Amino acid sequence: MRARALEPSSPADATVPAPTRVRGFRSSRAPVEAPEIYGRGAIARIVRSLPAIERAYSLARFSILRPKLLSVMDLLLTDEGRILDVGCGFGLFAAYFGQTHPGRRIVGVDPSVRRIALAQAVARSVGLQEHTFVVGDVRDAPIEGPFDAIYVLDVMHHLPHGDQEAVLARLRSLLVPDGMLLMKDITTEPRFGLYFTEALDRLMVGWGEPLAYRHHREWAELLTGLGFKVRMVRVPDILPYPHVVIAARKV
Repeated sequence: MRARALEPSSPADATVPAPTRVRGFRSSRAPVEAPEIYGRGAIARIVRSLPAIERAYSLARFSILRPKLLSVMDLLLTDEGRILDVGCGFGLFAAYFGQTHPGRRIVGVDPSVRRIALAQAVARSVGLQEHTFVVGDVRDAPIEGPFDAIYVLDVMHHLPHGDQEAVLARLRSLLVPDGMLLMKDITTEPRFGLYFTEALDRLMVGWGEPLAYRHHREWAELLTGLGFKVRMVRVPDILPYPHVVIAARKV
């Protein structure tokens, strides 16, 4: 039997009037803006605030975590509240995410006293007075929760395999219920992409530091076992980095 198209039940239903604008009406809703899609201005302000050597490093770092990739993570983070930046370094991403949403109060942790001092200077230079920074290793640093969100960008594979689960468990304990743990890391396929990334990592950290990559499914299983609901996406790049972004919500 052929389906019959639905017909209006009365003449009033037959035509739908076009929406009209009421003169003098003023919406009580705040306007929704997208002032800077890829955050180029935010990046430029950060780079300008750094000394020459660190400026070159920041340009390299932002070339790896490109603005489009940062925008994906920016949308996944809460737009206000306390956020922990694990392995914050010079505070590049704390300054970036703080500029895109000024309601974020970011706490950065890093083991280097010099990097923390620079992170504080960068935050002040771009007007982020409420950002704070702690010197210490994420495994035992005196970090006080709770946090509405935590992000870990290209840090987990610099921890030994044996420490990764304990660190993720600690981060979960610092989150509010339903809080977001956002990870950006490197997966292990394709192999060429992994070898490319490892070669660049070795140029940065030398041969003495362990590099402990995991396949993205292994990260998902680990996080699920710790009590997270996990979503993830592979993000293609011009360069052969095998990026993966993992959004893990505490349940």
